[in-house]
Amino acid sequence: MLGSSKLVRHGVFPRRCMLRNLCTSTPEPETIPRNIDALSTQANLEEVLSLLYTHTHTHSSLSLQAYASLFHACAKKKCLQQGMALHHYMLDKDPTIQNDLFLTNHLINMYSKCGHLAYARYLFDQMPHRNIVSWTALISGYAQSGLIRECFSLFSGLLAHFRPNEFAFASLLSACEEHDIKCGMQVHAVALKISLDANVYVANALITMYSKCFGGSSGGYDQTADDAWTMFQSMEFRNLISWNSMIAGFQFRGLGDKAIILFAHMYCNGIGFDRATLLSVFSSLNECSTFDDINIHLRNCFQLHCLTIKSGLISEVEVNGILSRLSSFSVNFIVKILCQTGIHSQLP
Repeated sequence: MLGSSKLVRHGVFPRRCMLRNLCTSTPEPETIPRNIDALSTQANLEEVLSLLYTHTHTHSSLSLQAYASLFHACAKKKCLQQGMALHHYMLDKDPTIQNDLFLTNHLINMYSKCGHLAYARYLFDQMPHRNIVSWTALISGYAQSGLIRECFSLFSGLLAHFRPNEFAFASLLSACEEHDIKCGMQVHAVALKISLDANVYVANALITMYSKCFGGSSGGYDQTADDAWTMFQSMEFRNLISWNSMIAGFQFRGLGDKAIILFAHMYCNGIGFDRATLLSVFSSLNECSTFDDINIHLRNCFQLHCLTIKSGLISEVEVNGILSRLSSFSVNFIVKILCQTGIHSQLP
């Protein structure tokens, strides 16, 4: 990471003012690369690229780190066209740079994240040398596109050259779907063999994998047969994603009451929550209400609504939307109960 955050944070002018000054003035040629180096991780991508291309004939090549930061920004924002243009620009300025391992890894990541997997694979195949990052970046790209066969094929190749890291395992597990439980269990076995199953990233991915691969709770819930819950309980260290994965896992399988209980335990023990937590809990409330628990349901709705306002997450679009649907659901639920019991006929 560049030290650009300090440059911007402690600078006299706001970031955008700096960019406008750089683009409208005529800075010294040798200062252009330094300016782009400093701003590449902080400023608006379009503005930085504009600065780069505007002065294309007046400065020397950028540093590898600056190029890497720009490709990372393209990947994060899924700006494929900008990334391809920058790639062509880079090769035109310095054709030998295409053999750099560090930059090629960033390119594979950028093309993978933007969905251009064919070219990401082409770059991977053309590399004279690869490291664990090269393999993991492409495995992650295949996983994000749901290409599980390609994931496992590449993972098998990885095993022949390197010891997989936690990110490779997490990406591979994320690609497993309901009919791929055997594949997921095989990955778990490999993680156990090399003692990576306890890693928090791998454990979180295992919780999600077991939750979605075993599907719903028809036939009753058996805690001893719940591999996701067993994995969660065995973790020595849990982060927020661990809790969110388990809560979402319960909700996904129609075990909304257990999701709410786990959230209550999480909150009472001072563990923070985020947007993803609330979305799963609100969805669970929609699914677990019955005739016998109207008071509990309404109390839970009210308490969660208060927590959402207190945390400031009420401003999140998705949270606000599901909260509105939950309120509508609660009103319809009450009307249904009143109609079933005949109490509505006694109301004025």
